[in-house]
Amino acid sequence: MKSLRFNFIKLNLVLATCLYSCTKENAENGSKNMSLSSEQKVEVPDMQSDARYNTFYGPAVQMGNGHIRSWININHNGQPLAIGAEITDGALSNLPHDVESFSEVSFILPFHQKVKQLTAYDHMEIDWNDHGHEPPGIYDLPHFDFHFYMITVQEQMAIPPYEVAPALFDNLPSQEYLPALYFRGPGGVPQMGVHWVDLLSPEFSGQTFTSTFLYGTYDGRVTFHEPMVTMAVIQSGEKIEKEIRQPELYSPANRYYPTRYSVWKDNRTGKHYLSLDHMILR
Repeated sequence: MKSLRFNFIKLNLVLATCLYSCTKENAENGSKNMSLSSEQKVEVPDMQSDARYNTFYGPAVQMGNGHIRSWININHNGQPLAIGAEITDGALSNLPHDVESFSEVSFILPFHQKVKQLTAYDHMEIDWNDHGHEPPGIYDLPHFDFHFYMITVQEQMAIPPYEVAPALFDNLPSQEYLPALYFRGPGGVPQMGVHWVDLLSPEFSGQTFTSTFLYGTYDGRVTFHEPMVTMAVIQSGEKIEKEIRQPELYSPANRYYPTRYSVWKDNRTGKHYLSLDHMILR
């Protein structure tokens, strides 16, 4: 969440170009990604017992001095087990500082086509917040926002500043589509939407922010899910496994949704991972 930065501007052309090149690479290397899936499985903590699964990757995108890419684990019954982001250790180095153009700190990750077929998600975006963001004293630590969008990139990019279309931001979904005790942040963020924070998250009871899970809405629907994780936690290699508090209703229905998010480091490869996992058909 670069949330509440109301003067937030992204360069659509840069992102669109990135998406085009990534999508083209994914199409050209589809067979390569498929073959890699049987050799380089993403091992989500406590799920290794299900050995009969494959990992399918999206294309690699440069970040810092390394690369990031999306992935999905699917078992041999065709059920998704987890989706997420893979981050090389170098990607945590040489990240932009004090930039004015937020296109420099936003990275769109296309998903493998199987993600769109089985889950509610269309693509994801990783946003780097060098100085954190509001509210001060809570989320002002350096951290990453991992947006899992349920709308297309084109729909995301079309979201205007709050002042341009307040009625669309204020058109909230029925409360049954959001967990209890989630609080709406003021206004809304262009090319994102309205952010809802978990009032039960530890940082609201005096603890230091390490990670949390947000919901996002726009024009009457839930449009993204968002784990936020501090740079310190990711660099430390600390393993995090947290339950995602669930709503009563889901849209779209008949898709797999996560009930947990996890963060960990594979010490064998030096790569860092974030996943949405423990997927359930809703």
